[in-house]
Amino acid sequence: MSGESPWEFRWLEFESRGLALRGSAYLPDGTGPHPAALLCHGFTGNRIETSRLFVTLSRELASVGITAVAFDRAGHGESDGDFFDTRVSNDIADTLATLDEVASYEFVDLKNLHLLGFSLGAVVASVVATETHHRIRSLTLWSPAAVFADNARAGGLPGQPDPTIVDGIYEFEGLRLGPGFLEDARIFEPYVRAAGYRGPARVLHGDQDFIPAEYAERYGSVYGEAMELTIVEGADHTWRPLWSRDLLIRETVEFILEHSGSADFEPPQRRSTSNGGSPE
Repeated sequence: MSGESPWEFRWLEFESRGLALRGSAYLPDGTGPHPAALLCHGFTGNRIETSRLFVTLSRELASVGITAVAFDRAGHGESDGDFFDTRVSNDIADTLATLDEVASYEFVDLKNLHLLGFSLGAVVASVVATETHHRIRSLTLWSPAAVFADNARAGGLPGQPDPTIVDGIYEFEGLRLGPGFLEDARIFEPYVRAAGYRGPARVLHGDQDFIPAEYAERYGSVYGEAMELTIVEGADHTWRPLWSRDLLIRETVEFILEHSGSADFEPPQRRSTSNGGSPE
């Protein structure tokens, strides 16, 4: 983009469980406070996300007046901690602490908070939406990896039903993972933990995802009529090809903006979202 950007970028650092967590924020132009969306990355991911997916989303949100905050959970990205110690219960604790931090910023409207999660981060976001003391105005789940608990009960990891184990340590995408992750995941009930959130929910999942779409569909039993589900034909877990990523970003920005309470928002005309697909 040439010229001056329609947002302000800030580095963030704060603590959770005695560890420094690091993140970034895209702030809209104009006098705040503004609505804010907290973005939760996936397993082994970081605040940038695959192919800069969270950067793209953050800039789009900031350009329509919504602050976007993304952070690295402990043991991921540039935050303190070791991936070896990763547990979903710790991820939830860190995200709850991060949401408290975000709500304290003077540029954030603490009555206008939104959550979004990708993959395992979607599972984390769904629990945080229930357990936080803040009101969450909207919840968006991309490619929710609720399958991780079933994987763990079968002895596997996300996307790895037969993981490599050396001296009791799991090898996952070039990282060492301790046994605590599976111990934690085996007793985790994603849909039970997500119950309690009563606001609008948007779930988007690709039919070419290695995670079966039924795991996304089952959130309907949690959120009922408050949930809008899109199964996108031809999209995979990381939202390829490019047209599917464009759809993902567009639908997400529209949904968050709609529920941000903006007086200027006019719902766009769009196709039925019961099932997506590539442009004809």
